[in-house]
Amino acid sequence: MTWQGGKLRREVRPTSPFARLKPLAEEKDDAETGLKHLAKALSNYRKPAIVQIRLVTGNEGERVEHWEIKAGSKDAKPQRRNSKKGDVVVVMRPQTWNQIALGMLAPYDALFAGKLRVGGDLETAKEITRHLSDPRFPYVSPC
Repeated sequence: MTWQGGKLRREVRPTSPFARLKPLAEEKDDAETGLKHLAKALSNYRKPAIVQIRLVTGNEGERVEHWEIKAGSKDAKPQRRNSKKGDVVVVMRPQTWNQIALGMLAPYDALFAGKLRVGGDLETAKEITRHLSDPRFPYVSPC
């Protein structure tokens, strides 16, 4: 209450300009299930690309799960593989992946918050993000 008896205004935070992904998982799903849905969504990507996803667990990054998805392939499925030939490399914690897969966190917001790192061909990474974006949100490129 204010001194005049009215209610205090709630502070409204600005919403992110970046689009979230189409939901790829449900809350009960684990990271692997979300990656299977990601592979299915990338099966109709317009050109072949290898996407490596590294899920880091532990306080000091003691354990890393390496996943590889061949985008643009009709039989795309996530495979546990540690190779060095990825077109796009994405590194994050499983919790961050779950938020992105649920459509709760935009990938660019995770990137700018330091929760996600990207390497390799950044133009391909942006194209893949656009391909996976939820059409209910306008796609805004970070640069």
